[in-house]
Amino acid sequence: MSALLRRRRRAAAVLAALLALALAADAVLKAERPGVAHEAAALAADGWDARGLLAFGEGEGAAGDANDAYAVEPLPEGFAEEVMSLDGYADVRVGAEGAVVGFTANAEPARAFEEVRSALCERGWTSVPSGSDAGGSFVKRAGPRTWAYVACVRTGETTSVVVQCAAIDGKGRA
Repeated sequence: MSALLRRRRRAAAVLAALLALALAADAVLKAERPGVAHEAAALAADGWDARGLLAFGEGEGAAGDANDAYAVEPLPEGFAEEVMSLDGYADVRVGAEGAVVGFTANAEPARAFEEVRSALCERGWTSVPSGSDAGGSFVKRAGPRTWAYVACVRTGETTSVVVQCAAIDGKGRA
């Protein structure tokens, strides 16, 4: 057998071994990744129940239950005037003490982002190019909120829009 043929066989064997190793690693990672049933069981173990999850979706967290940390808050003061009006949008949710506002739009993600971008720019915000047509950052020189990030993701038949704003308190801290 020639030396060239032996080298080719060794190279093929090394490539086959590397491929088998990669496939085995992928199988192990898939097996280790928790599935939906596992995550639901973990939520149930932490005190979540379907009634609580539905209450969160409806904005009706009951006082004293395990879902209080996720109760929907009122729209932050001045948000409609400074950031954007939410008229015409559905499923408005507010969390993180008013720093995160989410809602749904009946448009594709790129179109929804363009609507939000336009609303922000009308109120003095400057869009920071991100390379994405469905999300990006915005800045403003003055006001209680000077930075915002918008992300638009398709969820079923609608687009979920999340606006995260950095609000500056009276001491100049975010």
